[in-house]
Amino acid sequence: MKLSRLWAVARKELLHILRDPRSLAMGIAIPMLLLVLFGYALTLDVDDVPLVVWDQSGTPASRELVSGFQGSRYFSLRAFVDGYGEIERAIDHGDALMAVVIPADLGRATGNGLTPTVQILVDGSDSNTAAAAIGYAENVVRRWSQGIALDRLRRSGGRTVPLPLEVRSRVWFNADMESKNYIIPGLIAVIMMVIAAL
Repeated sequence: MKLSRLWAVARKELLHILRDPRSLAMGIAIPMLLLVLFGYALTLDVDDVPLVVWDQSGTPASRELVSGFQGSRYFSLRAFVDGYGEIERAIDHGDALMAVVIPADLGRATGNGLTPTVQILVDGSDSNTAAAAIGYAENVVRRWSQGIALDRLRRSGGRTVPLPLEVRSRVWFNADMESKNYIIPGLIAVIMMVIAAL
């Protein structure tokens, strides 16, 4: 391709931009607005899930479980409640996204080698957020449960052995697990389509 032809096309496009400055403004403003809106204003990260707890047990074991939720960056303990009515009100008014119901027999059951059930109630109106919050809560309960199992083993005189399999997960390409790190690259393709339509 000859350089003179390239120069002619570039000159024609420059004249078009000078004749219609609104197209240039739209070509710059729309992509910038989309990048700010989708990259930083809209986030799909699930952090600081508002949580209420109904601790019917009130034992050291239940307090240890609650501290596991408090120590997690994914949960923000808003209140302790005393019944399903308060849980329903907290979720309905948006004060909580999740509730943890600890049974009254938690301390006795764990002390006797039984397996009690902890109930997790979640507002499912946003299914993606609810699914992520359930996964985080199950992880907290699983960690607490493993600690109880190891403690039982030590008290029974059993020799503690390391777990046969340990998971060491590592996230590539989005180590912080932030939604903007995968939304912005996809948004660039959308911006290119918008610019081409102008």
